[in-house]
Amino acid sequence: MLSALVAESTVRASAADDTRLLTAASRRRTEDARALTARASARRQKVLQELSRARGFFELTCLDAYDAIDATQRRIINAGERTALAEIGVYHGRSFLALASTRAAGETCVAIDCFDAQEHNADESGRGDLDKFLNNVRRFWAVLGEGGEDGRATTSVGGEATPSFVKVVRGNSLDLTPRDVVGEGVDAVKVRMFSVDGSHTAEATLADLRLAEACSHERGVVILDDCFNPDWPGCVTGLAQYLESGGRFVPFCIGHNKVFLCSAEDAATYARAFASSMRKTAKLFGHDCVILKHGWIATFHANDA
Repeated sequence: MLSALVAESTVRASAADDTRLLTAASRRRTEDARALTARASARRQKVLQELSRARGFFELTCLDAYDAIDATQRRIINAGERTALAEIGVYHGRSFLALASTRAAGETCVAIDCFDAQEHNADESGRGDLDKFLNNVRRFWAVLGEGGEDGRATTSVGGEATPSFVKVVRGNSLDLTPRDVVGEGVDAVKVRMFSVDGSHTAEATLADLRLAEACSHERGVVILDDCFNPDWPGCVTGLAQYLESGGRFVPFCIGHNKVFLCSAEDAATYARAFASSMRKTAKLFGHDCVILKHGWIATFHANDA
């Protein structure tokens, strides 16, 4: 009888210990989640503050769209693949830095612009400035505390130390090949998010979309700016020509003064990423699209600045 009581007492003590351990583990998980959320919130505030300081027409609310795409890509793109982020037409860097804020460790961020060679900017859709762009890049990563290759290495661009993961390609995007953007052979990478915001003529838009497609990961996203801006009808004309000529990427989302494109196979997957923020759905050139907020201030007044 005594041995049975001792055994029962031991079982109860063990169960109590297990309960305490489980409670402690649950509390640690809760505290860790809160700390992670707090860090993410603090980082987001820094990102928004620095983007506000950089001149440009990027709608800050579009950062949520970039984050939604980034979260989807972290699920559907293998972690071991070598990927990059890229933009044609970086101006002073506001949109580029928003894109780069989603950067994963080891990724290259490619900035393409003709900068002072404005003879390539046929429609004067934005006069990029290399010095202002680089100053914004350096300050952005210094404030975030993430400058250089995972916080360490830098390289000299424009005579000053710049994070080594930022690759600046100066020139006319119409003259570039995929090798100029993503490299070749064993050193080549694939762009998972490619923003197209260069010269807004139909010819340039078509060429830039084709370049973006050629450089992109098969599960990547191409983001076309100013597609419905009445000042730049060449953008929607170039998009139509790209789709009519057999472009592999198709529209799946419209918002923030941009059209988002991906492979037809991934359109539904990416559309689900915006399920909580969509206003409606509609078709664009026969393709189902999620419609988000549209950024009317930038759409109709950006070119008055």
